[in-house]
Order: sequence, then C-alpha cells, then structure tokens
Amino acid sequence: MKKSPAPSRRQLSEDISRYLETEIAQGRLKPGDRIPTESQLTAMFEVSRNVVREAVARLKSDGLVESHQGLGAFVSERGLHNSFKIDHEELKTLSKLRQLYEMRLDLEVSAAGMAARRRTRSQLEAIQNAFLELREALHLNQELIEKSLAFKRAIAEATANEYFKNFILFLTAHIFEVAALERRVEHSSTLKRTLLQEYQAIFDAILLGDPDLARRATWQQVINSAERNGLQGLQGWEITRMTSLGETYAPPCPAPLPVSTPPSITLPEGACDCHFHIIGDSSVHPFTAHRSYTPPLATLESYKALQHTLGLSRGVIVQPSVYGYDNSVLLEALKEGGDNYRGVVVISQQTSDEELWRMHALGVRGVRINLLYKSGVEVSDVTSLAYRIAPLGWHLQLLVDISEFADLYDTLAYLPVEVVIDHMGHMPASIGTAHHGFQALLRLLQENKVWVKLSGPYRFTNQDATPYQDVAPYATALIEANASRMLWATDWPHVCIRVPMPNDTTLLEDFFSWANHDEKIIHQILVDNPARLYGF
Repeated sequence: MKKSPAPSRRQLSEDISRYLETEIAQGRLKPGDRIPTESQLTAMFEVSRNVVREAVARLKSDGLVESHQGLGAFVSERGLHNSFKIDHEELKTLSKLRQLYEMRLDLEVSAAGMAARRRTRSQLEAIQNAFLELREALHLNQELIEKSLAFKRAIAEATANEYFKNFILFLTAHIFEVAALERRVEHSSTLKRTLLQEYQAIFDAILLGDPDLARRATWQQVINSAERNGLQGLQGWEITRMTSLGETYAPPCPAPLPVSTPPSITLPEGACDCHFHIIGDSSVHPFTAHRSYTPPLATLESYKALQHTLGLSRGVIVQPSVYGYDNSVLLEALKEGGDNYRGVVVISQQTSDEELWRMHALGVRGVRINLLYKSGVEVSDVTSLAYRIAPLGWHLQLLVDISEFADLYDTLAYLPVEVVIDHMGHMPASIGTAHHGFQALLRLLQENKVWVKLSGPYRFTNQDATPYQDVAPYATALIEANASRMLWATDWPHVCIRVPMPNDTTLLEDFFSWANHDEKIIHQILVDNPARLYGF
C-alpha cells in the first residue's frame, strides 16, 4: 500500500490558523481572550515553533489576533471584519502569482533597506545565523523552505516596525517558490550556487549597513525568483534597472528669500557659517541625473550679500548632492572666495591622491557622505573614506538620519578622523530626545568624538514656520552636552525643504535662543570652534 505523503509545513500552518479562526468564529475564543500559547500549540499539533508563528502571523494579518507586548497574542476587538487574505488555490494561476510577486517585490525590498539601517547587533546576529543555516542546508541538500523563510523573518524582525514585520511574516506563509526549487536544487549545482549568491548578497549588504545595496540585492533575488517561476518582466521592470532607486524625477526648489534685516546681536569678528551651498548655471555645470531635487541658482556673489547682512566673515562651502562627484563649482568658488572660505567635497575611490592635495591647497578640509538624498554615495563608504582622507587631516561629514543609523556609536567612535554630523542628526522631531539614536549622539559629543552642526531645523520639524519649537529641545540638549563641539550654519539656499522658505535672520535669532543669548557660548560656536576644525 502506498504511503500518504506527510503534510507540508504550509499545510500544518494552515491547519493551525483554521483551527484558531474557527475557535474565534464560534465564540469559544472571544475578543480580548488570550489564544493558546506558542508552546501549547506546538504540543497540540506536534509541529515546530516556526510553524505556529506563521499561523499566528497569518491571523494577525487577517485582523483576528493582535500582540500585547510581553503578554502574548489576544483575539482582536475587531473580530472577523476587514480581514485580508490570500487564497492558496488562486496562486496556482500565473496571473495571481504575478500579483503576489509584485507585492513581495515592494515589501521585501523595503524591509531589507530598513533592516540594513536599523538592525541591532543581536538582530544582525540572528540574520547571520539564519543565513548560515540556509547556506549549510544548500550544501547538504537539506530542506530549504524553513531555512529560506527563517532568513526572511529575521530580516523582518530587524525593520523595528511591528506592522511591517507582521505582514512580512504573514506573507512568508504564501511563498512556495522554494518548495518548487527543492525538487530541482538537489540535482543542480548551478542553481544551488545561484541561490547562495543571491542570499549572500542580501546578507552582505545588511552586514555593511548599506540600505541601497540591501534593496538592490533583494530586488534582484525576487526578480530572479519570479523568473524561475515563469514570470518575466515583473512590474514591467527590466533586469538591469531598479526604478525605485533610479527614477529621475527631481522637483525644482524655490529660491531663498532676500534678507535685508541684520540680527539683533552683532556677530563677533570671525563668525563663520559652517554650511552653505553654491549652485552654478546648470547649462555650464549640469546636475547629475541621479539626484532628488533641482536647486535654484545660488552664486557666491549672492551669498556674500547675505553674509554681509548677517555679519558673518567666514564660510564653509559644502558640496551638494546634485553634483555627485563633480566638485568643480565648489572649487571655483574657493578660488574666488580666498582665505576666509573652506570646502567640504564629495569624492570616490577613483579620486587620485594628487587631486586630493590640489583640493587641500584650495581650502578643502573635509569629505561629505550624503545618506539621505541620492548622490551615488553609500553607507559602506564611511570607514574606507575615513582612512583615505586621514593623511590630509580632513574630517568626515555625514548627512544621515541618526534614528535610522544602526550602531551609531560603534560605527563612528573609533574612526581615524574627526566626524561632523549635519543638521543636528536630521532625526524627526516627533521621535523625541530619548530615542537611542539621539542618546548615542549625545554620548559621542560628551566624549569629544563628533562635531554637530546646529543647522537645518526646518528639515526635521513638524511645524511650518519659525521658531520651530519642537526642534529647540534637540538643539539645547546638544549644546549642553558639549558646546565646544557645536557648529552653526545657515544651510543656504535651503534646498529641498517641505516647509515655507525661512528667513535667514530669523534662523540666526533661533540660534541665539538655543544658546540662551549667552555671548560666550555664541562666540565659542560661531568663532572658536570653526577655527579649530577648519583651520582658519
């Protein structure tokens, strides 16, 4: 007599979810009741904990169950209404399978990018362990389904977003591509190598903490997976491009407001604006196609008029992302400006040492890494660039959202160069100063391991106009942590902002308020600190 095949892992998970759904539908489990624990369900159905977790995740996505932190899973008050389901029978048709893959594409790509930025050390270790188990299973021709999905679940856990995590967990219950591969991979060393390379690329990118690489690697893996199931041209995307990273729409930015009113406090001699941009004629100096915005013309002559009105006498020109690695506009401005100006450039591994020293002679004193706006620079460049510029005595300037930067302290504390953080860490004001990212920044400041620019409050405020009161707690906390490591800047011409264009005099008045109108602190931040860092 032919033995019936053992039920699949997916079938077991569905059995558990159907059982619990029936218990809820028939009233034996009521809204607010705690469902059986993971260990109880494991014993009841004689399955692994991962099978149980998948079943519960499916019910969470259906709106039937919700987690209470530290207490377990409970029947949702929403009951059986507004549920979202995926019919397994429908997935046998290519049209429905294509729709599932399209959803996977966006969700898994986003999850990988979030995990690359947010993963803690323990979450990274869990992702690594899941990858190593998957690699071993491939080498030993063991079952791949659970190993592959465990890797995806570990990535979902590292997104630090419970809704996102739960939906990814729900979605993994409907990914059966690996089951089909299992029958082929045992007899195909080529396919085995391909799978391993795909997952290796995702893990390596998350290990680096590079969201762009993680998204690209995951995008490639899902696209390849779809093609292995006969789904060509998913979402109309070609295999050689990724529209979510390569789109060319770059909205124009308004020009800065003209300023005619000097500040209420006369600035001390040598006061320095530590961050502004010069934008040339785009017909002469074209912008890179790989950019997030299109800035207005902002000449050195126009900036000098603002500088005179505010009472500033020194300035630091910073390379904007729209020029990529082409620093020619900045270098021309340094030649024109003279000794009272310094520069911060963007370089690549192809920039020669001779070029670096030539820029140094013109007044360049730092390299910028922009991790917010498309610029062709990625987080994996942080350490390599730091060692590259150390012989010149330059610093590394980071434009980054510190709430999205995993292991901020450990990444920056031991670099061989000075580190400058743009725009107070660019963390959304709604998150609060107790956030671990901001606390890590304060620790770095207290230990003299970073400098911070008190600039761009409109970039992370939730308010529409100055004074940006929700930003003040961040600024005052930074100054209190270490005023000797503070820098101030206009961020002129205020490109790519989502609030009405601010007045530069008002922004300077806000700085006076953050410094409690203390003349000693104002002098320290505007004159002494820039002189030390930039070598005026």
